[in-house]
Amino acid sequence: MIIKCWPFYLPRGFFAILLVAVYIPPSGNNNDRGKEMSDLYSAISDQQTAQPDGLLIVAGDFNHANLKTVFPHVYQHIDFPTRGNNTLDLVYTTLRGAYKVSPRPHLVASDHTTVMLMPAYRPKVKVTRPVQKQVWEWPEGAFSALQDCFNITDWDMFKQAATYNQHINIQEYSDTVTAYISKCIDDVTVTKTITVRANQKPWLTGEVYARANLNRGIRLAKRQYSRRISNHFTDSRDTRSLWKGIQTITDYKPRPQTCDSDTTLLNNLNNFFGRFEADNSTPAQMSPPPADDQVLCLSPASVRRSLSRINAGKAAGPDNIPGRVLKDCAEELTDVLTDMFNTSLSQAVVPTCFNSTTIIPVPKKASPSCFNDYRRLH
Repeated sequence: MIIKCWPFYLPRGFFAILLVAVYIPPSGNNNDRGKEMSDLYSAISDQQTAQPDGLLIVAGDFNHANLKTVFPHVYQHIDFPTRGNNTLDLVYTTLRGAYKVSPRPHLVASDHTTVMLMPAYRPKVKVTRPVQKQVWEWPEGAFSALQDCFNITDWDMFKQAATYNQHINIQEYSDTVTAYISKCIDDVTVTKTITVRANQKPWLTGEVYARANLNRGIRLAKRQYSRRISNHFTDSRDTRSLWKGIQTITDYKPRPQTCDSDTTLLNNLNNFFGRFEADNSTPAQMSPPPADDQVLCLSPASVRRSLSRINAGKAAGPDNIPGRVLKDCAEELTDVLTDMFNTSLSQAVVPTCFNSTTIIPVPKKASPSCFNDYRRLH
């Protein structure tokens, strides 16, 4: 009976395990044992052909038959009698020293000794040290560049340089030509140092490693995303963070509202909100400051401190400069903003970009019926 299995943990050097249970009747003669060994060889060979990287374990009652007659490269691990003074129960594997064996008491009325097998196999990656190798990496178009280099090369130059008194020094001629070819190869290729391990398979190409790195990066990104979402619920007092976490989990996205090109409502709202200043016809006048008045002057330290306290989560103003830019680049923007603020204070003029605002009417109820049902948000 042959069983092919894939345990939960397998060393990288094995793809599967082939377990073979064998029983050779004691009544057969040498010819019968030879035929049985031949049948066993055929069955195991078919499985090994299908699983060339599998670990073969053959165990059973062989009754003086020897598996090495058909598989000379297997190793036998039982070295003590298993029934009386005879060693009938044998265990063969394809690894030398794969198990440490020890006898155990008989099971109930069995006349065979119980055998305990303790794994002693060490993976190749732990036994053999990795080897550093240098390989050539041929970029795209390297061979075309190499062919062009060889086409424009004057090969007679090497022959003339190695000719003395009409005699060609073949050693110098061959050395210079091969050195030149190697130099051209080094010019169009990239030399890389790779690590080769004992359990590395030949089909592990760069594409396979790239895919493995991609899967590893996806798993890492998922763990980081999960950790970031769970951090929203660490502080129950931060309702903004809690609500943001709930929106992310439920994938809640408000339905975008279409913008109406009709400006009639906007103009009417503007007139309604500015109705208290509509009758004010007095033009604005700037009074000159007193002669002994000192103009307020801001220090770079105070501007830098104010910029570093900006809440980066708030929306940008009419200037469309995100608060995160002002906060993270406070050190670089301090000088120019300080000079701008002090100039504005000395001239008593507020720049238009700092004085303008965007008013967003927010309904106080679901179905507003008049202008007074809107609330202004600056």
